Amino acid sequence: MKPILYTHGSSVEWGSELENKELERFSSIVSKHWNWVDCNNASSGVSNDYMYRQTMRDVSHWLETKKCWSEETGWVESDELFVIIGWTAPTRLEWWTGNQYQQERLWVGYDKWGENDREKTTEDEFVLNQTELIPSYIKTFNQLIGLSSFLEKHNIQYYFYNVFYDYNNLKIESPTKIDKFGRNENQLCFESLWKQLPYEFKQESMYSYIQSKGGRFLERNHPTKESHYIWASYLINEVWKLWKIKL
Repeated sequence: MKPILYTHGSSVEWGSELENKELERFSSIVSKHWNWVDCNNASSGVSNDYMYRQTMRDVSHWLETKKCWSEETGWVESDELFVIIGWTAPTRLEWWTGNQYQQERLWVGYDKWGENDREKTTEDEFVLNQTELIPSYIKTFNQLIGLSSFLEKHNIQYYFYNVFYDYNNLKIESPTKIDKFGRNENQLCFESLWKQLPYEFKQESMYSYIQSKGGRFLERNHPTKESHYIWASYLINEVWKLWKIKL
């Protein structure tokens, strides 16, 4: 059985705007290079909450059954599983409506994708509160630490990277107590949490790397076919070094 490459992310990892995403997106290129099954579960517009929740579910199911699912492949079976996740803006979230999960985000410049998003704004008070930097960073950092620890516990090789977001404000502190019975100082400790995140996530973002190599983006700011190849080549090199794959 071929090893499974389980990829998760949002529209970038899904291959949005590509003419033939199943063949042109980076996960397909990486999978073909190693002769793996491209089990891509990315979906357009989703949050890190969504990726974290589904990856925990899917890896847990694989540990029990050795089976994994994607829309393109259906159920596939393998004794080997590798995980790649492209983490999106922390200012996205999901919430339970009573019968399904709803994806939300803070509609600001770094997370608007083309003309269709230009006039979109976030006005709901609940969403505005949840997408402030403090809860957004806390949640995402905990998800990264928790999921990486889970995968390491089960000896599953993984690669986490930051797609485009700029984490440039780790020194922020809350002007009020964030917990009713909590302490008054050092409530957030973002710099300490940052040190615990997977090394690869803290390196240059996917978008920054593509731009440094002359890559381009399509009308709605998704990577071109050539840019997917640039990122795939980078991952192949990094994966080979990190996971010590035998050629």
